[in-house]
Amino acid sequence: MHEERKRLQRREFLKIGGAGVAAIASSPLFAQLPEARPTWRAAPAKPVVLRTGKLELTLDSAHGLPYQYRLLPGRTVMLGEDLGQPITARVCRKAEWQFANIPVTTRAVMKPERNARHAEFVFDVAHESRPAASFSIGYELSGATVIVSMFDVQEHDGYELIEVAMPRLVTVTESDPGAWLAHGDEGGNVAQLADAKPGSLPPNRFWGKVLGTLPFVMVGTDRALCVQETTAYMDGTELTVSGGAGPRRASLGTVKTHRVDGSGCYDMNSDPDKPPKNCGTATTPNLLIEQPSSCRLDFVEAPAGGKADWLLGAKLVRARMPAIPTRYYDDKFTYGIRCDEPRFPQPSATFDDCDKLIRDVAALTDHAPQVAHLWGWQYKGKDTGYPAVREVNQRLGGFDRMMRLMDEMRPLNCNVTFSDNYDDAYRSSPEWDEAIIARRPDGELWLSRNWTGENSYIIGLAKYMQGPGRERIRYTCERYKLRESTHVDVLSYYAMRNDWDRRRPAGAIKNFEARCRILDEFRQRGVDVSSEALRYPFIGRISCFWYMTGPRACPFGGKAIPLLATIYRKSAAWGLSGGQRNAPLNERLLNMLFYNARAHMILRADIDRGEITDNYYLIMAPWFLMHERNVESFRREGERTQIGFEGDALLEVDWSAKSYTLSLAGNEVARDTSIYCPFGEGRIALYSVSAGELVPALPKGWDISKVAAIVLSTAKPEEVPVKLEAGKLRVAVAARRPVIIYRDGDAARRRLLGDARA
Repeated sequence: MHEERKRLQRREFLKIGGAGVAAIASSPLFAQLPEARPTWRAAPAKPVVLRTGKLELTLDSAHGLPYQYRLLPGRTVMLGEDLGQPITARVCRKAEWQFANIPVTTRAVMKPERNARHAEFVFDVAHESRPAASFSIGYELSGATVIVSMFDVQEHDGYELIEVAMPRLVTVTESDPGAWLAHGDEGGNVAQLADAKPGSLPPNRFWGKVLGTLPFVMVGTDRALCVQETTAYMDGTELTVSGGAGPRRASLGTVKTHRVDGSGCYDMNSDPDKPPKNCGTATTPNLLIEQPSSCRLDFVEAPAGGKADWLLGAKLVRARMPAIPTRYYDDKFTYGIRCDEPRFPQPSATFDDCDKLIRDVAALTDHAPQVAHLWGWQYKGKDTGYPAVREVNQRLGGFDRMMRLMDEMRPLNCNVTFSDNYDDAYRSSPEWDEAIIARRPDGELWLSRNWTGENSYIIGLAKYMQGPGRERIRYTCERYKLRESTHVDVLSYYAMRNDWDRRRPAGAIKNFEARCRILDEFRQRGVDVSSEALRYPFIGRISCFWYMTGPRACPFGGKAIPLLATIYRKSAAWGLSGGQRNAPLNERLLNMLFYNARAHMILRADIDRGEITDNYYLIMAPWFLMHERNVESFRREGERTQIGFEGDALLEVDWSAKSYTLSLAGNEVARDTSIYCPFGEGRIALYSVSAGELVPALPKGWDISKVAAIVLSTAKPEEVPVKLEAGKLRVAVAARRPVIIYRDGDAARRRLLGDARA
């Protein structure tokens, strides 16, 4: 990037009214362009043409916007901004606290020397005949990729630039063969343009047009597609369908944000009986974003004999996604134990209860690796005492009992750790300090929710990590001897959170950097941090998230696709949102498999152990088998979908019947509420919600005379008979009683049954 900026400093300024742009237009490259399809944007009188060996981009020099893209060598053409509308800039006149949206046109084109792969456009923003701001928009081509960035922002006396809207960078029309659009912030949806409802992606409750989880949108045809990744964390993402039947158009674009709009009204996540939003005043700062504004457009042509679809775009994107930071969670049954809350008349699970619960989980899962997060371990239970963490809940057993629990569970292959929280603070805390509390847009302390009996306040993490935050992490790790992993609730959910403190303002990027410092401080002490919601800025930083956002209905009337699961599959692990817990079991199973989600349970001492085995065997066992396998194919026929994975695996779902089958190498390993699948080295797991006979395939090389099938139990394991017919095992199973078939039956008998003769 440094070298690129050096090159761009050696550029010539081509005034829009001069002969320079005309010279570009008269180049041989432009002469080869085919005549574009009729659009509402007329062909530019003075175009700027950029080209690589794979892509040719024609820009309208008057507006500084793309006119069309030609993919090479197939000569497929995709439209740019199609309505003839200019870029719009929003500015604030500070003295009058006046905001205005102003259409802008280019003042100059800045073209670098010696190549035609970069172009920059300079824009002036005038408000009531007074200069307000200026900025540059740059286009940089590399292969079939276009980077669109904003830089060189200059704000004139009395004004501040808020944002720049570029909502239609690439467009497809209904007349294009097989035109479609896709988006992924809710897991993934695709719609055929001919059937799509007019509209746009709805604003997020907290971040407006920022797509927090998956900021990727696509438009395409049978012949080519474009996928946009909004790489700047506070920039908005646009996807719009306009027009009625026949002339429908789908466009993608972005909103480049320079400052947080101080005149806006923002959701503070307050209690339902309080006003949902807090609005800025004349003293509210327009917080500087402090991150370069950019997005990337990747173009792909259909392969020979095939069509361009969302999966082609998803495969392109997943190839550049960062690898998961740690594989620690790959084989772990990770769950929480809700121990105590102030509102509970008695604890839901004391440390003695946790001891029994963890031992039961171990017995029922063949001593699988566990990570158990204690919730409500501190002070008077969940969401009490923060930001202090110096006292262990006495109702649960106190400090010594918790430390003994952590130590005694290690031989059971369980890492007992806890859930902490760096976002919420309480006035009753022994470490309450108003100076670390974030401020709302109106300047008051950020009062949030009453979660378990007392109002919480939001910590300004940029301030906190410059003060007591680092010492708290050191103390926590050393005092409680944390090892390998812990959970910090909320940390990832609000990846972007502003602090409108008049004395120490901090935009979302500064606070995000403080969140990353929390991760780094724990990591330096050998502790990996899992957190709450899957968020794009934390991909490559956090490995395990409790849930992804969605799935929800598509605003364009589209159909669900596993877009998120395709792109992030080898970058993170996640579950589904809490609302899924109340869905019928078979529906949860379909969604978990479709979206590559793992089970994240919250247990209590009195939980039905069948709930544990349902989640472990019906969700986690297939997840262990499938979560690393890339999606290689996808097909939908009505209400049936089929996902093909690498390694010859296939998931078939009938959404109307709420039914699925999962196959590996042609052998069915799971169906609906039963599994009979490989389970680690030398084992096959059998489990069913209802009693019956399960028929797993006998793996190659196994000797039927040496296997043993053992029913796991919290009491005493028992061996059951196994039959072999036509190369498949037949085993009778009871409802919700896990059976493990061991290749080395003698070793299993010695370990589980205490059979010294084996």
